[in-house]
Amino acid sequence: MNSGIWIYIVPLAVNLCVAVVAKALKWLTYSGAASALVVGFLAYRFTGLGGWVLLMLFFITANILGKVSRAVSPSIEAGIQKKGGTRDWAQVMANGGLAGASALLYGIDGGRIALVMFGVAVASSTADTWAGEAGITFKPVPAGMSGGVTWLGTASSLVGSVMIALAWYATFADYSDSSWLFLASIVAVSGAIGSVADSYLGATVQGHYYDPKRKQITEHESRDGVKLELCRGIRWIDNDVVNFLSNAIAVLVGCGFSLIVL
Repeated sequence: MNSGIWIYIVPLAVNLCVAVVAKALKWLTYSGAASALVVGFLAYRFTGLGGWVLLMLFFITANILGKVSRAVSPSIEAGIQKKGGTRDWAQVMANGGLAGASALLYGIDGGRIALVMFGVAVASSTADTWAGEAGITFKPVPAGMSGGVTWLGTASSLVGSVMIALAWYATFADYSDSSWLFLASIVAVSGAIGSVADSYLGATVQGHYYDPKRKQITEHESRDGVKLELCRGIRWIDNDVVNFLSNAIAVLVGCGFSLIVL
């Protein structure tokens, strides 16, 4: 067999196994598994094993923390959040789509800015997921509500972003070139900015609805077959849109900072 084919077969096989296991663990729906296969393939094929491990670091910790969170507060998922813990294609692409696109860009361009964009995309998604209930208003809101805040969530957001930045540096950096330290800092800071942007957008433009029966604000557009009244935000902007927009903001910020350094 042509040795060049293996650069496609190995990433495809590895990510197919991950998708199957994730589906079996109920981490992903069928559409989510298919989307994760695509994103994972792009990361492995164009950024190598190290970049793929970076993506898996986000994926695995996100699902573990999600399971723990729902075990501690099972009412959050059913009462407030629109989607459950099993992620569909929209959730996968909202959190991983830009990472996959950045990996593809790096494969085409080979420049460090594309590599920074990849790191920032993963760092932002990790920071936001680890934050969980974190926001920027520092005002109490119901647990699980977009735009809410806990000090633990805020600290977790920073730790998650820094963790990805350090892993990114360890994987890709030329240690003899000090500019890589600045680029790693950009990954960490931009990732945290993405989490802040997510909290702000979640608290301002994401659609939230009032459920008079349960006397609570929820992300559900309807309950028990009854369409709920929009009480905040824009109807078509849900959490997936917010996640994608905040990820895009983080990537653009990271790209801008990189242009200054490079």
